Amino acid sequence: MQIQKPRAFQSTKDIVLTLGVLLLATFLVVGFTGLCSFNPGPPEQSNSNVQKVDADTILKMDARGLNMPIRNPQMPEGWVTNSARRVMVGQQPSSLVGWVVDGDQYVSLTQTKADYKAATKPDDSVRSEAGSEDIDGLTWHIFKGDDEVRPIWVADTGKVRLILEGLASEDTMRTATQKVTETKPIEPNVKL
Repeated sequence: MQIQKPRAFQSTKDIVLTLGVLLLATFLVVGFTGLCSFNPGPPEQSNSNVQKVDADTILKMDARGLNMPIRNPQMPEGWVTNSARRVMVGQQPSSLVGWVVDGDQYVSLTQTKADYKAATKPDDSVRSEAGSEDIDGLTWHIFKGDDEVRPIWVADTGKVRLILEGLASEDTMRTATQKVTETKPIEPNVKL
């Protein structure tokens, strides 16, 4: 019968061997799953890696569920819809859809029945009005904050407030406002 050493007297060699066996077992288990990869070099900047979502169906469901006219703008080529969900703005459930633009910019559109004041403060970031632009008869108010705060463009259609937020150039934001403005709303009673 072999006598075991007390834990206080185990050597560094014992600990290193134990850790080596554990690491080898971990690499074997993770390696067989195929869920881990290593790709040295800079990240790829393409829309092919963007997870696409079916915004058409989600926005139609939001139009019915939120009982408000929702716009589903058809964005230019290179804009990939990567998110669509419900969010809260001013204690009102609202609809959000987002696009990755050419792999390096992001724009989201939130549509809400919340009042204009709540729409100009969709999050806790501090922004102040920096100007406005008239796009096809709809006035978009531009709010900007510090460098780390995303600018927002807000328009009031009467029934719904439209909020465009993005990490994007002003030209990209103008394109988004143009597409949103020219899009007719999906009526709440639309069939799926």
